[in-house]
Amino acid sequence: MPRFRFAALVFVAACLFAPAASAATSVSMYGDFRVQGTFFSNQNYTGWNADGTRTADTMNIWQRLRLHVDLAANENLAFRLGLRVNNQTWGHGTLTAANPTTAIEPYQCYLQFTLPETAIKVTAGYQPLSLPHNAVFYDSVVLGTDSGNSDAAALVVSAPLIADRLDVTAGYARLVDTNRTYDGTTTQVGDELDFTFLTLPVTVAGTHFTPWGAVAILGRSADLPSPMGNSLLSASSYAGATAFSNNQNAALWAGFSLDAELPLSLKFYADAVYGDAFAADRERFHRRGWFADAGLEYTGFTAFAPQLFGWYGSGEDSGLSDGSERLPAINTIWGPAGSFLFNADQYLTQAAMNTTPQGSMGLVLNFARISVLPRLTSLVAFSYATGTSSPAGLRKAVALTGGPGSYVTMGRDLAEGERLYSIAWEHVYALTDALNLIGETGWAHPEGFHSSIWGHRMVHQAGDAWQAALGIIYTF
Repeated sequence: MPRFRFAALVFVAACLFAPAASAATSVSMYGDFRVQGTFFSNQNYTGWNADGTRTADTMNIWQRLRLHVDLAANENLAFRLGLRVNNQTWGHGTLTAANPTTAIEPYQCYLQFTLPETAIKVTAGYQPLSLPHNAVFYDSVVLGTDSGNSDAAALVVSAPLIADRLDVTAGYARLVDTNRTYDGTTTQVGDELDFTFLTLPVTVAGTHFTPWGAVAILGRSADLPSPMGNSLLSASSYAGATAFSNNQNAALWAGFSLDAELPLSLKFYADAVYGDAFAADRERFHRRGWFADAGLEYTGFTAFAPQLFGWYGSGEDSGLSDGSERLPAINTIWGPAGSFLFNADQYLTQAAMNTTPQGSMGLVLNFARISVLPRLTSLVAFSYATGTSSPAGLRKAVALTGGPGSYVTMGRDLAEGERLYSIAWEHVYALTDALNLIGETGWAHPEGFHSSIWGHRMVHQAGDAWQAALGIIYTF
């Protein structure tokens, strides 16, 4: 029997017999199903993949499923299991006719309970884990979980210090363990990426302020997945076979998130973070930088809400021997609401240009929550981004790491003088309370790509990107 069928039978049996095992246990299920058709011309501004070796199809039909099962003994003790059929195109993988491959996978599995006679809440297991951030920027620039799509194995403890005023949350996560229980030889090596954090959210008279700090310990033998390695390490880390001098190295972050209700129907949002990674090792491994964003929203109109967002991230200097000057990060899931430049809060898959916020700056003007017709809500977003990194620094990074798309990518990692403009349209029509029809369209225009960084072939191919998608989302 194929593995996915067996897993499905086990899951159904667990759901059916769990109530019999404990009469006090309640079972609730919820999730969503979505399917969409997407036309996307000039992905990566070229119609090719990141390194320009493969051509992208312009038309795909995507499908995904999320299913959550909560088993609660009472309000103080519950277990969650999340299953998914991840984003996939029709005709490929699981959605291939006659010979599908296995794709049903658990992506959440954690226990949550309150310690008896206290207000201390403990969450243990594979769970959503994000550092503090404002929702208008979707998720964290350092560690985000994309609305629970990319989770972490963690232990998180939270407790109120002053009721309705001050809380504390502390957590530990093991993000990578390359060799698991046993190392490859009798000599022990550091092959893990461990992460700890502390947050102190404060609420006072319409203002929410959350200072936070985090520390990661990286073993020099840890095998980091490519996106994580590119956002955490310096380009010089990929030079030759020379590894870290130290068996373990630390990365540190400190930041805050702030939102406040102001007079005249205004809301203000801001986030800031500074990170410093691997400073105790060779200088070329050192990565440090900062990032800040801010937003202003007017809530006095009933028909729409104008929003203005901005951000700035420190960029690379002209050399690599002193490491990197961009903010180190573990899993960046950041973007101003509605922007086509960033993979942020879009409803549908394949709906953004995936610009890297580190090493860039820009503005987004939104007209959100447009409500002119019954059951129809729309958003229009105008975006501008430019680079803060030295062209010489990115040129050397490309040459050192094997070409465009290996460590930095044209159109995503921006140098000074490179500019992006985009417009996004989003429409949600409620067919019923549980079924929405979604329409999304995006356009992005690049200017000033440097041939000295990306090569004449890539820059000569670059042009406007166009995207249009129509889909349905059923929420249950």
